[in-house]
Amino acid sequence: MKIICTFDLILRDKRMDIAFIIPKRVNRGPVLVVLELVRQLLLHNHHCKVYYMDEGGELSFPCETEYLSFSQTIDFNRYDIVHTHGIRPDIYAFYHKPLSCKAKLVSTMHNYILRDLAYEYNKVVAQVFGRVWLWSLKRHDKIVTLSQDALGYYRSFLPESKLAYVYNTRSLDQTKVLPQALREQIIAFKGDSFLIGANAILTKRKGIDQLIKVLPGLPFCKLLVVGEGKEKIGLENLCVEMGVTDRVLFLGYQEDAYRFLPYYDLFAMPSRSEGFGLTILEAAQYHKRLLCSDIPIFRELLTEKETVFFTLENEESLRKAILYLKDHPEKGDCLYERYEQYFSPECFYRGYEKIYNSLLD
Repeated sequence: MKIICTFDLILRDKRMDIAFIIPKRVNRGPVLVVLELVRQLLLHNHHCKVYYMDEGGELSFPCETEYLSFSQTIDFNRYDIVHTHGIRPDIYAFYHKPLSCKAKLVSTMHNYILRDLAYEYNKVVAQVFGRVWLWSLKRHDKIVTLSQDALGYYRSFLPESKLAYVYNTRSLDQTKVLPQALREQIIAFKGDSFLIGANAILTKRKGIDQLIKVLPGLPFCKLLVVGEGKEKIGLENLCVEMGVTDRVLFLGYQEDAYRFLPYYDLFAMPSRSEGFGLTILEAAQYHKRLLCSDIPIFRELLTEKETVFFTLENEESLRKAILYLKDHPEKGDCLYERYEQYFSPECFYRGYEKIYNSLLD
C-alpha cells in the first residue's frame, strides 16, 4: 500500500490554544506521541497545556502541566482543542464536556481496542471495558487513528465522518549515551555474536517468546531484551526450557531505551498486534536492520525494501528472515530513508494541524 504524505498549503495563521489530557507522564508510546506533538505545536507558535490524571512518571513536557483529578472540571471554553489520549481521559472528556462548548474534542486511539485488551487481559475484560471506551467517544468531534488499517478497524464502531489518521513521529536526542558500566556489560555479553535487540513491554502481544524459541537454530545469535512486564518470568523460564539462558540478557526497564540501539545488529518487532510501533522510528534513526512480524500495520508502514517480514508463530520463517538480514546491512539505510520521507516531525505536525484546522474552520 502506497503512503501519501501531502497536505494543504493554505494553513491557519491563528494561534491555537490546545489542552492535552493524558493518564500519566510515563515513558510509553502514547505519551511520547503527545510529547512529540507538543514540541511541534510550540515550534509553530501554538499554546499547549498538558493535564495528567496520575502523579509520578519521568517525562518532562516543554509547556505548562497540571494534575487533574477525575472530579475536577477544566475550563473547556478556554481552549480551541481539547485532545485526549487513553481510556480515562476519553471518559473524563465525555463526562465533563459542557453542553455548550467552544472547544473541539479530539481523541487519538493508539491501539485496536478489543483486540489489544484481549491480549493484555482477556476477552471478557476486552468486551466490557472496550465497549465502555468506545461509548465514551460519542461526544468527541474527531477520532484520530495511527494508520489506515486502524481507521478501517474503527469504521465498525464509530461514524466514518469522525475518523482520520496521522502517522506518528519520533525525534531522539542521540547525544544521550549509556553509562560506562552498562556499555561494558553489553559489549561483554555480545562478544562476537550477531546481537538481536528488542525494546518492549513484556506482554504476550509483543511476541518476544518467538525470538527465544528460534535461538537454538541460530547459534551465532544472542538476544538482548530491554523492558519489564507480566510475561518476564515466563520468558525467563522459556529460556531455560530452550537451553539458551547464556544467550539471552534481560535488562529490565531502562529510561530512554533507544540508547541501546547502537549495540544491536538487528532490531526486532515480533508483535502479534501493534497500534503503530514507535520503536521502529527509533531504530530507523540509527540505521538499524529491522525484523517485523507480518501484520497489517507493519505492511502499511513499510515495504520489503526496508525490512523483512516473517510469519507469526512460524519458526522457520523467522529463522530465514534473521539469516537474510544478517547478510543485508543496507536495509538499515533504506529504513532511515523511509523515516525521512513519511514519518518526519514536520509531516506528523502537518497531519494534526490539518485535522485541528478542519474542526475550527
